[in-house]
Amino acid sequence: MTNAHTDLAPTWTASIPRHWCWMRNKELLFEAQILSTDGSEELLSVSHLTGVGPRSEKNVTMTEAESLEGYRVVEQGDLVINTMWAWMGALGVARHAGIVSPAYGVYRPRPSAPFEPRFFDYLYRSTEYVMEMTRVSRGIWSSRLRIYPEVFLRMAVPVPPLKEQRAIADYLDRETARIDTLIEEQQHLIEMLRERREATIRSALLSGLDAADKGPSGVELLGAVPRRWRMIPTRYLCTITTGSEDSGNATEDGEYPFYVRGREVLRIGHYSFDGEAVMTPGDGQGGTGKVFHYFKGKFEAHQRVYVFKDFAGISGWYFYYFLSTFLRPVALAGSNTVTMESLRRPLLASFKIAVPPLAEQRRITAYLDDQTAKIDTLIAEAERFIELARERRSALITAAVTGQIDLPGVA
Repeated sequence: MTNAHTDLAPTWTASIPRHWCWMRNKELLFEAQILSTDGSEELLSVSHLTGVGPRSEKNVTMTEAESLEGYRVVEQGDLVINTMWAWMGALGVARHAGIVSPAYGVYRPRPSAPFEPRFFDYLYRSTEYVMEMTRVSRGIWSSRLRIYPEVFLRMAVPVPPLKEQRAIADYLDRETARIDTLIEEQQHLIEMLRERREATIRSALLSGLDAADKGPSGVELLGAVPRRWRMIPTRYLCTITTGSEDSGNATEDGEYPFYVRGREVLRIGHYSFDGEAVMTPGDGQGGTGKVFHYFKGKFEAHQRVYVFKDFAGISGWYFYYFLSTFLRPVALAGSNTVTMESLRRPLLASFKIAVPPLAEQRRITAYLDDQTAKIDTLIAEAERFIELARERRSALITAAVTGQIDLPGVA
């Protein structure tokens, strides 16, 4: 155990209260290497967002191993570190017993160590301490850094008296819960705004802006549409083609937008298309039937990106609204490929669009532009609130675990 002005102090904070001390992690913890004999214990997950908890309670997409025999045993109060993802904050003190991957580090508090699990969970997962672990991690690429046990155990950590650790943990439990509640409320608001946005678009595209006599559209999922509108397959409204380029032909300083199979729009030095067009990938990382682009001008497209152009009797912008809203649900409902891994040209060519007169199309798109802009502004404000709240939460934790906040009744 050493005082606050030793060379053991890491670079992430300049000072701590004089009655605190710096200790190496090895003075507080030791590496626990007990392995499960049959893998029957509860499997735990380690997340940079939620710390350590039962895998069953988390949204984990990775496939579970067939056998969990040989996994590391974790006791309540152990510190668990994902060795490969510590630089992202994938660590925490376990509040449940269980098992974790043998590739993880499990560190158990020494019996006589001044170690309040809740306090150290906040400290080890604080932004500044994660940055310090990143600094001492080893690896060729930043995304493959590893924090090895011998390195972690040599690291220093600020240690207040146990009574103060508990008081700080109580304070952070209250304050972070309050901030988390505010964040959850804003996330719920964003969900409602997005639902409202989608409902607004669907209503305008299927009912128009005026009270109109409606009749069956002929497409079960779409239901009824104004009788004066026509249901027309896309092949009669535009030309459907694809690009001819590969993503590897993109250039950072290219003059023209380059539409590829993901959501990101790249750049390229030449173009094959010039005019108004709507694009959607036939397959790719963005999710088939989920990525749509509208552009007017010179551009290039990937060989697996469908390009709708040369519009006749329909505006490209109205076409974009309708296709991006209804293509996936309608095509998915009528497709034998439930996962919608790829779109085929015949499906696209036969997809029917509810087409009002051109003047009405313009009124609908102008209305939707106005309404969606207002909703998007509210969503952006809520997202900014969440960003600021998370920054406040992070700063609050760092200040508390370094003794920068005076708590009533704590000396």
